Amino acid sequence: MSKMVQGGLDESRLDLIRKQLKALSNRHAVEILQVLNPDTGEVIESMGWDEIVEGMLRLRGFRKPEERKGKEKTQEESTYEKKRKSLVSGGTIYESMTKMVKAGFVTAIGKRGKKNRQFVITHDGRLALAALSGMIGPTREDTEIQKTAKLLLRHKNFIRLLPAQDLFLREIEEVSGNLIIQMPPGSGKTFLAMIVILISLQKGIRGLYLSPYTSLNGQVIDEYKDIFEDLEFLVVRHDGQRRASEEELESAQLIVATYESFSSAFLERKTWTNNIGLLVIDELTELDSPMKVVQSAYLGTDRSVNLDYLITLLKPETQIITLSSRFGETEVVSEWLEADVFRPSVRMRPDEFIVTADDEKDLVYIHSSDGTQRTTIESENMLRAVLEHMGDYQNKSVLIVAGSRMDAEYYTRRLAESHPRDISDAIVTQTLGEITDRPVATRLKKVLEKGIAFHHSGLHESIRDSLEEHIKNKTIRTVVSTTGITSGMSFPFDSVIILFGSSMYYLEARSRYMQVAGRIGEYHLAEYGGKVYIIFESPTRSFTNAEEMEEQLLHRPLEPLQPGRLYPSLMANLMARTPIKSRMFQREKLEQEILDIASRTLRCKIVEECTDRIKEMFQILFTWFLDKGVFIKTDKEYKISSEAKSAVLSGIDLIQYVEVQDTLQKLDSPSEDELVKLILEFRLPQSMRPRSQVPSDIELKAMGLEPPEDWYLTVSKGRAEVKERVLKSWIHEEPVEHVLRLARETAKDLKVRGMNIDDGDLGTLVAFCSATAHDLAQFFDITKKKELADRMSILSRQFQFGAREDLAPTDLFELIVADETAPIPRKLTREEVRKLYDKGYQTISQVVRKDIDPSKRGLARDRFAKNSGFDIDFAKNIYKAALSYIRNQMEEGD
Repeated sequence: MSKMVQGGLDESRLDLIRKQLKALSNRHAVEILQVLNPDTGEVIESMGWDEIVEGMLRLRGFRKPEERKGKEKTQEESTYEKKRKSLVSGGTIYESMTKMVKAGFVTAIGKRGKKNRQFVITHDGRLALAALSGMIGPTREDTEIQKTAKLLLRHKNFIRLLPAQDLFLREIEEVSGNLIIQMPPGSGKTFLAMIVILISLQKGIRGLYLSPYTSLNGQVIDEYKDIFEDLEFLVVRHDGQRRASEEELESAQLIVATYESFSSAFLERKTWTNNIGLLVIDELTELDSPMKVVQSAYLGTDRSVNLDYLITLLKPETQIITLSSRFGETEVVSEWLEADVFRPSVRMRPDEFIVTADDEKDLVYIHSSDGTQRTTIESENMLRAVLEHMGDYQNKSVLIVAGSRMDAEYYTRRLAESHPRDISDAIVTQTLGEITDRPVATRLKKVLEKGIAFHHSGLHESIRDSLEEHIKNKTIRTVVSTTGITSGMSFPFDSVIILFGSSMYYLEARSRYMQVAGRIGEYHLAEYGGKVYIIFESPTRSFTNAEEMEEQLLHRPLEPLQPGRLYPSLMANLMARTPIKSRMFQREKLEQEILDIASRTLRCKIVEECTDRIKEMFQILFTWFLDKGVFIKTDKEYKISSEAKSAVLSGIDLIQYVEVQDTLQKLDSPSEDELVKLILEFRLPQSMRPRSQVPSDIELKAMGLEPPEDWYLTVSKGRAEVKERVLKSWIHEEPVEHVLRLARETAKDLKVRGMNIDDGDLGTLVAFCSATAHDLAQFFDITKKKELADRMSILSRQFQFGAREDLAPTDLFELIVADETAPIPRKLTREEVRKLYDKGYQTISQVVRKDIDPSKRGLARDRFAKNSGFDIDFAKNIYKAALSYIRNQMEEGD
């Protein structure tokens, strides 16, 4: 009998492993196995010596030249022949193969020494190669793309690629032109984009990463900023949540922005938008307009139009890489972009189930979309029946997608009672952080203590971030969410359950369904599989029955992309591009310039008579601008007025400027209430939830639309008043819970429906109000109205930090302090800054210098700790942070 050794292996098995390891250490062993190993899913074929040698040379970056007629060898042919002879001479390759055969990694077919002898990799050989790949990394390093991929894999601590990623690295040797990458959600498209970006940055090419959502920007920054900055490339985020300075943007090698934040700056011809060599567009499917019929209440909100014109303007000078899942008629878009398409056939799909019910009999019917599985469960509740069908609930992660916040929170409460999970108090505390007394946080805490969470944009940003981290780590495993969580990041969910009812408006196209279903992610899907359940609760706006829903979402061909109609505010920005850079301009040339741009858009490529409408809109707006003094006629030419030019350069579109120009011109020592009212006249704050935007008469005329219905106008007026009271309360330093309660009470008093402001909504509203005030500060600075410019700059910070006019300018808001109660250093809260300010420490410099007194014994730090009013240890951390800040400022000054 063989003797057992530590670890459970007998001596004979251990001896075999030693021999196999020795065989693998041979010079050409790994290369031979790599050549013989087929791609995933392909048949294992035998190879002769010629094929093996060619494969080994290909691994080293030398491809066999094409056969040609002619006597003289080319340089390429001579080099290849030299490399081939070097490889086969001396017999080492044959010795390596002999040892591979003896070790059981390769099977030889035919007699030894015969030229036609064939070789096949064995199962043991493939296992050995897989084990080696885990040790040395999953990619070869023959091409620049593969080398860069290996660097990023090491950074992300990935030991293997997904099938589609692996195929990309094997098929794409170089990305020299435009490229459309079509891969399912969660299959690693962003990783591939980062490979191309990093290669470009190393060549000195500036990059721009555009996404539709601030949440996607945050994920990109979190996952890749460190590695880029370790390689000394400056990465800057610029969107509604994180506004970068002009100086930061101009010096950045990679800018991560939303479509809208870059588009407005690009149309204003900001200098930092120049010299963009590489553009990556995440979610190209946003080119498809959700508005098949333009509605006046939503005029100017169609993201597809912005993206269509942005790509059109950048396309001539910029390499474009797009990321998306599949869409219909891809060839139309690839022809428009002049782009190649990478669309791997390697796809993993979860099992899909349709769920319906017979309420009278309390029966729930569950059938698979391919017709292979049918189940009937006796239950009066479809969701409970699905969880039963899913099986092993306590050991699985589940995402339930609802159509509204109200529905998400309702189902969370029900599941907390019927399907609670174990969760530690530490996880609950970590998720909520310090924000526990807000209404929405209080509601989350109640269900989270039973292991169930809801997720929607009303949650504070910090809670959403923490919640998503716990979902990724599987410490929170049942989540009920609105469709917002389905944008971008994939999670390790075993099942996704979609609740189709009257509030579900988002999922009307197959492409959007695939986006939601893809939240399982291919990493998790490849390892564990997954299921998607579509529960048809009741008829929706688009589907009257379950059969219609199934046909549309699961079986119909994918819809082609079609951007929406050009809207007036974007047309105004296009019309301003030439006038703001020219002393004079001609109307006919400007009109032709706009029509040329429009004719190159995707919409005008696929929609007949597209430019006819645009020509009509141009004429209406030009006449109006002329009448309002925006354009001024000279003998034969035109010019833009100096104040209108200043407005455009400040980020204010021409229509918006005309609407508020009388107010701006009359503004003189305005009160704070007047300034808040002014901010709410702008489109950006109006468009924030809850929407209070009403299109102007000229916009309606240019689009040929009727005004919104009376009920919408009444609701918009009430919503605007609620926003006004909320903003005033916020900048008067009222506690957040008081601000949110005021919003609810005001909405109730005014009988305003659809008016709920939660933590997340408040954060977004004040961020965009701050951005609008910042634009106005720039406008007044350019027009030489210094007092108003300064006041608007302070107002911008008031909105940003929720501070009164006296407190807003202090740099104490920028101080980052270590706190033993928090896992990472944090900024001071508004209340902490106010406490320091009222104690006489009104700047970071005063924190350090105010208590310096040579006549007194002891350290200034200790005197500050005593005088600040804070706990001694926390006060010393504030002092330490302030001292570090001052030193850094001095070093930067040197």
